[in-house]
Amino acid sequence: AELALAERSAEQRGKLARSRAGLAEVAAALPPQTALVAFVRYGRLDLTTRQGDKPQPLSQSTPAFAAFILSSASAVPVVVPLADAAAVDTLVARWRTTTAREALAGGRAAKAGEASYQKVAEELRRALWDPIASHLGAAQQVFIVPDGTLNVVSLAALPTGDGRYLIETGLRVHYLSAERDLASPDNVGSRGGLVALSNPDFNDRQLFTALGPRQVGEAPVTAATTAALFRGSRSACGSFQSMRFEALPASARETSEIVRLWGDESSALSFTGPAANETTFKQTAGGHRVLHLATHGFFLAEDCGSASDAPAASGTSPASRTVTRENPLLLSGLVLAGANHRDAAGADEDDGILTAEEIATLDLQGTEWAVLSACDTGTGEIRAGEGVFGLRRAFQLAGAHTVIMSLWPVEDEATRQWMTALYRHRFVEGKFTAASVNDASLELLQQRRARGESTHPFYWAGFIAAGAWR
Repeated sequence: AELALAERSAEQRGKLARSRAGLAEVAAALPPQTALVAFVRYGRLDLTTRQGDKPQPLSQSTPAFAAFILSSASAVPVVVPLADAAAVDTLVARWRTTTAREALAGGRAAKAGEASYQKVAEELRRALWDPIASHLGAAQQVFIVPDGTLNVVSLAALPTGDGRYLIETGLRVHYLSAERDLASPDNVGSRGGLVALSNPDFNDRQLFTALGPRQVGEAPVTAATTAALFRGSRSACGSFQSMRFEALPASARETSEIVRLWGDESSALSFTGPAANETTFKQTAGGHRVLHLATHGFFLAEDCGSASDAPAASGTSPASRTVTRENPLLLSGLVLAGANHRDAAGADEDDGILTAEEIATLDLQGTEWAVLSACDTGTGEIRAGEGVFGLRRAFQLAGAHTVIMSLWPVEDEATRQWMTALYRHRFVEGKFTAASVNDASLELLQQRRARGESTHPFYWAGFIAAGAWR
């Protein structure tokens, strides 16, 4: 049946070819001077026994990490055992904590924050990168297939021990969802242009029938302002329904600049304010080459309840609510116009909260880039061997070939600068995706170093790309 369908559909032929790609096809697709590193979390058995001892039973295996390395200069993969998973997971958690701490500090303790980061990140580098570095040969670009907690690590942001970072050594790092991504066709098929949504009017009332226009003298719903404006909720958990979102003025300037860099305004659709709403995105996203969403993002911990939960009645504990636990795609999403009045949405109205589950139902076949210019858009529920269930998985399921996303909270103005550099490298200078992402981060790092500012990766390494690299 699949073959019969593939004969009639170019899309199905491509899917069938990708699903059948094996080691030979992946090795043939590796460009010169590159290497493929596939991390895997597995159960390690102790097969060494003393006289009279029995081998370790499978049920008592120790979770550990290993790396499969395939170089363009060799047809034979190398297997490199790494540390126990418990040790790696602890290091990753500490690494992410030091990054989050810099977000909260807002640069007030720059030297101390960077020193703390360097100490933890060097331990992580010794556990993950140093054992594989000697097997990379003359590779100038490394394709990474992460597993487990490594899905939320930016390897380019690991320090080299001499005051620099891996990104400054001339080695590019690009992420793949699976090894066979390398064997995917270059031509993604879409001839459409750019769709950009930015600075949504989160207080817009006219999207909901139940609400009339705001009355004169009525104060708008606002969130407490902070010294640094982040594109996501910074609260620990609480009730999702109690979260309120504030305007992101730099995101509007961001989309104005990327439309200019795009070069063909006739093929660019840009929506801001009330027009940057959920319904607009769902109706216009399909058939376009690039989707750019500059807004607030969110990821809820499992005990927070899903974004689709109704508000709890007075005196009702969160645990007593009906929550869709089995679907992690309801725990992350993007915030669009009207979201501060989402309780007023009718049964047939979009509420301004675009969940990962809703994104996964869209047809984004042929989309080259899905750029998620918001906080924590690359995080989600992590499952060993399965990757991250969140926005990145949703856009991949919908058909996007490359997802550009953030691994931690990102500040509004710094994100505008990074995105402007990204689009200039890609659509003005004509670089491949992997080079554009790398060079945008490197550019911001070099600018901060030249100004004598903190080079903590929080300020320049928050975004990565996963998927097609060209």
